Amino acid sequence: MCSEKFKPLFFIVFLLFLPAICSADDKIVLDLKGCIDRVMKFHPELGEYKKDIEIYKAKLEQAEGGAFPQIEIMALAGPSPKAEKEAISPEIKTNEKSTTINGVFGMLTMQVLQPIYTFGKISSYKKAALGVIKVSEAELEKKRSELIVKTKELYWSLALVRDLRVLANEIKNDLEKAIKRTEEDLKKDIPSAEELTLYKLRTYLGEVNRNLNEIDKNEKIIVEALKFMTGLTSFQNLDIITPSLKYEELSFAKDDLIANAFKHRPEMIQINEGLKARQALIDVEKSNLYPQIFALIKGNFSGATNRDRIHNPYISDPLNTSYVAAVLGMKLNIDFGITKGKIREAELEYEKILEKKKLAEQGIPLQIMKAYLEYLEASKSAKDMEEAFQNAKKWLVTVDANIDMGIGDTKDLADAVLAYATTRINHLKSLYNQKMAIANLMNASGLDKSERGTK
Repeated sequence: MCSEKFKPLFFIVFLLFLPAICSADDKIVLDLKGCIDRVMKFHPELGEYKKDIEIYKAKLEQAEGGAFPQIEIMALAGPSPKAEKEAISPEIKTNEKSTTINGVFGMLTMQVLQPIYTFGKISSYKKAALGVIKVSEAELEKKRSELIVKTKELYWSLALVRDLRVLANEIKNDLEKAIKRTEEDLKKDIPSAEELTLYKLRTYLGEVNRNLNEIDKNEKIIVEALKFMTGLTSFQNLDIITPSLKYEELSFAKDDLIANAFKHRPEMIQINEGLKARQALIDVEKSNLYPQIFALIKGNFSGATNRDRIHNPYISDPLNTSYVAAVLGMKLNIDFGITKGKIREAELEYEKILEKKKLAEQGIPLQIMKAYLEYLEASKSAKDMEEAFQNAKKWLVTVDANIDMGIGDTKDLADAVLAYATTRINHLKSLYNQKMAIANLMNASGLDKSERGTK
């Protein structure tokens, strides 16, 4: 009876916790491309740049709307002073000392203004707005490019940490075997066995255990950072697939890298589109030197309960009249230096961007050369450390084999293990440096365009 009574309660609790149970089992698996794709889509910082683009698109709508009619409608209502035709017939009375307010009036005014010719003002505003949108989009691409480098840094750091764990466990196993062998040799009073060697091996083992603890901590930190970058919460289960670090053989032509940078670097796109936008704003200011031609339709519809309508073109009663008029108009603002000053200001803003372009045209090749030389150095160091690591590995294998055959000394094993660990660590670091050198070179040359998701 009791179990039957609580069945509904258990069922409700199960339903409440079912989403949490399911989400705990869901695992998101990502490789490098998957990480980059999610960063490009979900990184919190990109939202601000996307909103800037939307703001400038709204400004473009305003500029486009300037070519269409501008309609203004206003309705009024209020108390009306009494007015009768007798007050002006046969002659206008001028000795009225008071006005009787005993009615109400209603008024509707309408104005339709259609620009006809503005000497390029509206079209220039549209060009400026389009240019600023493209500048803002390039700023978003620039941020994406920076985030790709950051994502690669975290990803390859994770790969490095995991490779270091494999190495640390390998060294740990070798040290534990060497310690056990040394302890046994000391018990057997073998002359080549020394307590000093045992202390050295135990010291190395303690250092390896410390490094393993640090590796575990660093891996968790990197995974949490990648969760943030990819738009995941700390409660979600993320599995990052990383390959073992390997040498990457690539071929880059410096001239092609520079040409690609001038074509695809977001900074160059910003500069070129910024120049177009600034030129359009110069044209806007210059258009103020010329008249703005327009068509205007204006109407007024009003009436009052206590006022007579007078049909005389010489007398106008604003509270009791109706008319519609269509006219052509021209508006010209004349000042003494203000407009010319604004034109010069716009020209100087244009020239500022020209100076940035000159700086970019000189700085980008230098930046690419630096990144290219760093790539060459990292690649050469990776090859050199590969050779050193392979020799250290042969040294360790030889010493271990000699000990197994009884012709080696355990203290030689400690030196071989230390050399093997040192060269392998430096080898892994050089491989990581090569990965980051490639990432920085792709960033500097604009080769990361496809990774940004740019068409």
